[in-house]
Amino acid sequence: MYIEVTGAAGSKNAVDRIVCMRLGPRVLIDAGSASFIPPEELNEVDAVILTHAHLDHILDLGFILDSMVHTRNRPLVVMGSEACISIVKTHYMNGLIWPDFTKIETAGAPLLEYRVLPDEVWVELPGGVEAMAVPVNHPAGARGFLFRADGGLMVYSGDTGPTDTIWKRARAEGTPSGVFIEVSFPDSSRSIALASDHLSPSLAADELRKLNSPDIPVYVFHMKPWFAGEIAAEADVIHPGTVFLNQGDVIPFR
Repeated sequence: MYIEVTGAAGSKNAVDRIVCMRLGPRVLIDAGSASFIPPEELNEVDAVILTHAHLDHILDLGFILDSMVHTRNRPLVVMGSEACISIVKTHYMNGLIWPDFTKIETAGAPLLEYRVLPDEVWVELPGGVEAMAVPVNHPAGARGFLFRADGGLMVYSGDTGPTDTIWKRARAEGTPSGVFIEVSFPDSSRSIALASDHLSPSLAADELRKLNSPDIPVYVFHMKPWFAGEIAAEADVIHPGTVFLNQGDVIPFR
């Protein structure tokens, strides 16, 4: 099992893609830039897990569904917290902003199926991976996730400010193989990070210390592109050996 980066940025421009990761070939984590995945590979995807319903994490969901109407022979299952799914239904796939794809059938079944993920319960996903949704400190029904497969455990913060439960749950599950953590702002904008329920390098370092695993690999995503250089210069503040994720990076479970 692996996590492959389609997009890792906290906003978009002509170069940087917003958040979308592939959890093996059959699951997506968020769909911000999912339309960059080749159609033949998108057709292998059975489920999309949404961390929350902010636009940079759901933007391309509508476009990939649109592309599947004439090619798909089974529903695409979109998973998330109850609040997240409700926002997507009410404010995006509502027949006004974009079609309600639960009402459009392909091969005799709805193209889109929603599934609410319970909190702090392991759920089996397509492709031999399990996920546990954990509430984090961010709006729009935000959840971080623990993923386990092939004997490895990954922590995925999603968008969050300072939080506790996900680190507590990760400690209870054993030593993670790696942590994917958002860092949206540099420390010069720490107050903005706190006000918007995000992290800066020093705030991320505080979160990582809650794991009590000083040697764990750390992968940073969701940097605002205009702050990327400043955040990268503060890498040692976050964690020794911090890796900043880029499009195309593949991180295996170990």
